[in-house]
Amino acid sequence: MEKTSRADHRHDAAAQRLRFIPPSRAYLTCELPAPFPDVLDQLTYVTLDDCQQCRPALLDRVAGDERATLELVFWACFITSETYCGIPSRLVADDEPPDAPFRASATFRALARQYGAHGRIEDTVWIHRTAAQRREAADTAVTLVAGLSRWSTDFLYQ
Repeated sequence: MEKTSRADHRHDAAAQRLRFIPPSRAYLTCELPAPFPDVLDQLTYVTLDDCQQCRPALLDRVAGDERATLELVFWACFITSETYCGIPSRLVADDEPPDAPFRASATFRALARQYGAHGRIEDTVWIHRTAAQRREAADTAVTLVAGLSRWSTDFLYQ
């Protein structure tokens, strides 16, 4: 499945060594309307490619849809929980060390706390988030999964 983000270059699954199932193939996104499962995949590939040209527009697009952003955060929490046998305290603590290699947004931390406590994210916790907060949470989620893809459990503790 090849995807084009811009006319001058491509991002696709073939160029990646995917460690995790892309969002469109996870049961998590099966209820999302088209084209959001593909947009979430594209955001994953763009992040793995570290393409700063395509990433902002895709983050904006995902943040514009509450359900797509929630599914992306849930997907990242699921992968993180499977990787570390739970959500690491470093991802939910409000007092991250200043030299932390990865800093989760406040919105992501709140949602990850709920996921860690209940194995899900309640819509009531999510409903009052702004587009900017959704964008930060989506950015954190996809960066986290990309980091875990590259460095496994070492990612949070480099």
